[in-house]
Amino acid sequence: MKRGDTMYRVAVCDDCAKDGRQIFQWAEQIFAQRKMEVSLSLFHNPQDLLAQVKTRNRQYDLFLLDILMGETSGIQLAQALRESGSRAKLIYITVSRDYAIDGYKVQANDYLVKPIEKEILDASIGRILDRHDSVLVEADGGLQPVLVSAVQYCEADGHYVKLWLDVQTEPTRVRATLSEMQQKLGERFVRCHKGYVVNLAQVREIRSNAILLRSGMTIPLGRRYRSQLQEEMVRYVEKAVPL
Repeated sequence: MKRGDTMYRVAVCDDCAKDGRQIFQWAEQIFAQRKMEVSLSLFHNPQDLLAQVKTRNRQYDLFLLDILMGETSGIQLAQALRESGSRAKLIYITVSRDYAIDGYKVQANDYLVKPIEKEILDASIGRILDRHDSVLVEADGGLQPVLVSAVQYCEADGHYVKLWLDVQTEPTRVRATLSEMQQKLGERFVRCHKGYVVNLAQVREIRSNAILLRSGMTIPLGRRYRSQLQEEMVRYVEKAVPL
């Protein structure tokens, strides 16, 4: 969502009332400084937030979540939100460093360790709002914008490449080589097979000869690419979720 579009919807969930109110107030100020309309909701119980999304069909653009929240953790909450279809951005704000990898697995965009200052949250939200995440590709006889984060993987198809997006049931067929497409999409895209390039942000599990994606799809993993893919995955996780 860009500045000037409809209202940006943010949910804050923290079982500590003081911390929740502070994050809520900071978020309100951060969006006001950016001259963006925002609708903020504050929850102290993860189940209340989940009910808003699942039973009342409330949609959000950004979640600001604690992790240690009693019976339902922030990780479990995010898993349930993702399973319900939410693609909202996610920032964890927690006292523990121990769940950073788990945070990545539920597609967290950032992981902030308390105590934090407003400037830290501002920078984190800013990285999400200011990110340019699209490229132009040659498809169907013309140029089309493609959202990079939505690309699950690329598949070689003769003189073309199939882009499998998480928002489509059929691939986008692009006139390019696999190497050209990999370079265009950026460093998070890694060769995993002679005919496949995978988006590290879409990987759920690396198996012996296959990769399980967050969507549930599997793609082949070539033996010669396995070690390099694992190394790239470790680097990506460490960069995506700084400790």
